[in-house]
Amino acid sequence: MKILKCVALLLLLSGCTASNHNLNMEPNALGGGFADHKIQAGLYSILAKTNFAPWSDFKAAHKIFNRRATELCGSDSFASIKLVEREFEHIPRTLPPKYIISQVNGYVICESSKLTIKEAEELIQAGQIMANS
Repeated sequence: MKILKCVALLLLLSGCTASNHNLNMEPNALGGGFADHKIQAGLYSILAKTNFAPWSDFKAAHKIFNRRATELCGSDSFASIKLVEREFEHIPRTLPPKYIISQVNGYVICESSKLTIKEAEELIQAGQIMANS
């Protein structure tokens, strides 16, 4: 019976790591969701985070990232560039379990934009320079 309860809890927790929450609207108490910014028509920055879990789950973070990219581009015809994976604790603790949020951020070039990767990288670089000025 204990094993059955543990399996049920594990399934419940693993189903909760992905999130469709739009962080542009409001934060999510569980930590997860996505935020995006339109740099130019067909070029977006996307941040995708999982809800907290006692383990890293970059696969779920990439799934959130790709789902949002598909929504923004209107299809799954896009290129992802400059993807960065990162994890951090939702609530820092010294004792287990840890509450880990896995995050992927990067940029998406929609096929419809006709931008090359080099052109997109130049726009991204220009935007970063302006943001740091």
